[in-house]
Amino acid sequence: MECKKVRDRLITDYVDKELGTEENTEVGRHLAACSGCREFSEAVQRSAVIPFKEAGEMQPDGVVWQRIQEKIETERARSGNWFGRLADAWVPLLRMPPPVFRVAFVTALILVVVVLAKWPSSYADPAYGYISEQMTFMGELRSGNADLMNGDLKDYDQMFEAIGG
Repeated sequence: MECKKVRDRLITDYVDKELGTEENTEVGRHLAACSGCREFSEAVQRSAVIPFKEAGEMQPDGVVWQRIQEKIETERARSGNWFGRLADAWVPLLRMPPPVFRVAFVTALILVVVVLAKWPSSYADPAYGYISEQMTFMGELRSGNADLMNGDLKDYDQMFEAIGG
C-alpha cells in the first residue's frame, strides 16, 4: 500500500476503526515497515485522537434540545398542509447543482432570442404600416398641422395598392 493512501486512511477510517479487516491488516503491515508513516500515525494520535478522548463527552444545553424540538414540530406542521407539501416537492429542484441552472438559463436565453428574432417577421403586415401612418397623419391634422394636406400623397397610394386597395 502506498504511503499517501495509508496516510489518508490514518486520518479518517483507521483512527475511527472503520476499516475492513483486510485493509486494516494492510495498514498495520505498512506501519510496521514504514517509519515515516509510523511517525505520521503517532502525530495524528497526539493531535487528533488523544485530546478528544481526554475531553470526555459534551452535552449541549437544554435550550439546544428545545430549539431542535421546535424545529421538528414546525416541520411537521408545515408538512401537514398542502402548501408545505408543495414546497417540499420543489426543494429538491432548488438544490440542483449550478451547472444544471447554467444549462437551463442558456437554453431559455436561446429560446427567447429565437422567438424574438422571428416575432417581427411573422407579424409584418402591410396593412399595419398603412394604419400606423394613417393614425400619425390624423393625429397631426387634429393638432392643427395643415402642411401635411399639401404634401405628396404618392406614398399613400403605393401603400394602398400594396394592401390590395
